[in-house]
Amino acid sequence: MSSNTKITVIGAANIDLIGFSDEELIYKDSNIGTLETTLGGVGRNVAENLSRLGFDVEFLSVFADDEFSKMIIDSCEALGISIKHCTTLKHSKTSVYMAILDRHNDLALALSAMDIYDNIPDSFILNNLEIIAQNNYCVLETNLPTSILELVTKKLPDTRFALEAVSAKKALKAKSILDRLHILKCNALEAELLSNIKVEYESDYEKLIAHFLELGVKKVFITLGADGVAYGDENEIYISKNIIISPVNTNGAGDAFMAGLIYGESKGLELYDIVQFASACAQITIQHKNAVHPDICEQMVLNTIVNKWL
Repeated sequence: MSSNTKITVIGAANIDLIGFSDEELIYKDSNIGTLETTLGGVGRNVAENLSRLGFDVEFLSVFADDEFSKMIIDSCEALGISIKHCTTLKHSKTSVYMAILDRHNDLALALSAMDIYDNIPDSFILNNLEIIAQNNYCVLETNLPTSILELVTKKLPDTRFALEAVSAKKALKAKSILDRLHILKCNALEAELLSNIKVEYESDYEKLIAHFLELGVKKVFITLGADGVAYGDENEIYISKNIIISPVNTNGAGDAFMAGLIYGESKGLELYDIVQFASACAQITIQHKNAVHPDICEQMVLNTIVNKWL
């Protein structure tokens, strides 16, 4: 894709430590498996996916003055992701995400050590308002503190913000900015917590989506794992089913899905086609051990969509 669409991504850049279990996990015991160290972080993953899909990306994040951050910086530069407006905090540690996958390569347990993002100064946003405003979309995620989410969305009311909810606990950080979002992407548990609506039947997802639309969100996407995606806007609410495949690593699938949403939105696709593209991005991602598939590109995603119907 040759595109002049420019995207700002504000979020975390991590080192991911991913453990793959050979057999059924036994808790409170030592399990046999393998360990992979890769680059991650929700914001960084979204930025890399968008870059590989052909977008110009401005990544705004906070780095430490250690070797892990140097690895992330070198990777961003190699990928052509702009990090010239990032900030470095002295005497700090790069955030680390540690995950244990079960024998089906799905997440069993994770731990995130991300203290570096707790005290991001307001000046980090205020100094970059012009950069954010001049780009077409801005992706936010809830590894950022509530103060930063509120500040950037308040200062730039005309910017199209897309939010990745990240996790159940962290999603609540974004509750106060829902009315300022163009796109909300979350999973079922995150949606329940953000709405205070309990899902008991499949039809309840319509209530969830209607709730967020009434708050002011323009487009809502609730990922349901193997059950598909519930999505909607002012014109339609629908549930799309997924093709079931055996994953290599589910870590990063949601980040790829978010990148696919931005692609479809920027191309002016119909809501159904946006979901198909985003779902194909996630499908490609879970077939690789890294949080971002190193070969993902526009044509690869389009081929995946075509092959779905063969």
